Amino acid sequence: MRASELSRLLDGVVDAAHAAGELLAGHFGRLGASHIRAKSSPVDLASRADDEAEHLLVRKLGSLLPEAGFVGEESADGGFPATAHCWVVDPLDGTSNYLAGLPIWSVSIALCSEGLTPLLAVVHAPLLGLTWTGRRGGGAWASGRRMHVRRDPPGGGLGNAMIATGFPYDVQVSRRGTNIGYFARMQRHFHKIRRLGSAAIDLAYVAQGVLDGMWELKLMPWDTAAGALLIREAGGMVERIRGGAYTPGDGDLLAAATPELLALMRSVLAGGR
Repeated sequence: MRASELSRLLDGVVDAAHAAGELLAGHFGRLGASHIRAKSSPVDLASRADDEAEHLLVRKLGSLLPEAGFVGEESADGGFPATAHCWVVDPLDGTSNYLAGLPIWSVSIALCSEGLTPLLAVVHAPLLGLTWTGRRGGGAWASGRRMHVRRDPPGGGLGNAMIATGFPYDVQVSRRGTNIGYFARMQRHFHKIRRLGSAAIDLAYVAQGVLDGMWELKLMPWDTAAGALLIREAGGMVERIRGGAYTPGDGDLLAAATPELLALMRSVLAGGR
């Protein structure tokens, strides 16, 4: 797909994300227990708002590129359509925050080619007043301003890096599977670790230079497809924790603003520091 066509599509994707954000904002703080359900575990929640936002995005994104497939968090059945392009969408990333009344949640949309290579990215956080956008080969932007990852943490030194992480919903699995072991290692080396509750926002903040890095386990393609492209287009790095290129859906993710920070984070996670 040519750059000119991607640029044209991006405007429409931003409009779709804003429409979904407006719908979600309208439900914010107004949903009762009957509008909430559990999914993979009692703490993995979804709501009427998630479903309505996804239905809206199916319609709007389908009108932009009718031949593309669609995979959304609330309708995913484990497979991906055999199409040249596919929308990979989380209609509400940070549902637990949303339902609790915290404003840190987002709409995440990526257009991917075969092999889940992200081509376009939009992450929209309505209550934060931020929209992050990116196009493969065309850079990344935060509400209209070009983004670049941060090369030096405030105060200087990699030990001052601010790093985000999150925890899987399957809380009954082994200690290692919950990210607790990794967290303990990282906390001994990096004091400034944050858990915001929206992987898409974590990744967008790395791209914007607000955070310096991020790691997480058991992520799904709709959690990361948009954010990974934003970081790469802002000059950062996204790989797997044990090394190698990251593709949305790989499960574990390690992102950093600089090669030096990536290497240090990987060493600490491996128990080397």
